[in-house]
Amino acid sequence: MNYDQAEVLGLLALTHMAENHEILTAYLNLSGITPEELKKTASDPLTLGSILDYFLQNEKRLIAFCEPNNIPPEQLVKARSHLPGAETPPYSP
Repeated sequence: MNYDQAEVLGLLALTHMAENHEILTAYLNLSGITPEELKKTASDPLTLGSILDYFLQNEKRLIAFCEPNNIPPEQLVKARSHLPGAETPPYSP
């Protein structure tokens, strides 16, 4: 996993969220941003990190995103570590 792959995964999560009104509404309410702000910042790495955080905070939501996209849930954890605002820096062997 690298930074570019993390961004792609974040954009995929954003697309999934945009296609599910309930998930999108809950994210907007939790984050406090408006739909217009989300549109303006959609490609911002901080926004993408926030979106990954949102999915990682709820196992049901995480699985609902990961399973249909054939993404192992731990990939979101790895992706999150590569975007700004992560609690821990990415692991580099």
